[in-house]
Amino acid sequence: MPLSTRGIDAQDCNDAAPEDRAEAGDHAWDTLLELVTSRPKRAPDRKQNRSKRTEQQILNAALRVFARDGISRSRIADIAAEAGISTSTLYEYYKSKEDLAYDLPNSHLVSFFQEYRAAVVGKTSAREKLLLYLSMSADFAREHADWGRLFYLEIWPSVLVSETELRHSVDDFARIARYLIDEGVRQGEFPAGRNSYETASLLLGAVNQVIITWLLYRRPRNLTKASAEMADRVITMIANERP
Repeated sequence: MPLSTRGIDAQDCNDAAPEDRAEAGDHAWDTLLELVTSRPKRAPDRKQNRSKRTEQQILNAALRVFARDGISRSRIADIAAEAGISTSTLYEYYKSKEDLAYDLPNSHLVSFFQEYRAAVVGKTSAREKLLLYLSMSADFAREHADWGRLFYLEIWPSVLVSETELRHSVDDFARIARYLIDEGVRQGEFPAGRNSYETASLLLGAVNQVIITWLLYRRPRNLTKASAEMADRVITMIANERP
């Protein structure tokens, strides 16, 4: 999945006067966090206002079915049965299982970003923010394993995501990592001269592999500890890299 930092211009911070850089960086960081925690949920095309309770039943059922069977093998009828409603009722909320599959990750991602936004308050080091971000992403996948299977095993690798609104939320996930790498360069914690896109790919790839292995095999047993150690190891390698 492509990484991006659309809407956040790190160069503006680099070009500012030294006394203004910290303030500019804080503003850009706050702007990014506000963006990722306020993505609107896609509004399904419905004939009329429907029950929020039934909609949540459908989403919860779809998450269980997708996590168990995968998107390609799942059927609308399976999701309706899991939700305890008729197939025709489900179609009043969602046109297809793909609509459901791409709607599901958004609410969880926004919840994750909100949790991270609260936890990162008071931290000033880019390295510390980045380590917390990567560790929390693994812990969130552990706490929401069905969602984790859908997101990491089905959604993230899918080229079809680029054709949906979900692409913005997936981009947000990578955008934060890339922003913090650029911030680390500005702070002198990471060496300049490296492509931040490639560095973000390296970091996320390493931690995501630990998450995926856990989702598939429940190994390592302590996902939170293992992912934090992996993140710290890769970040240390990046910090010690020669430009």
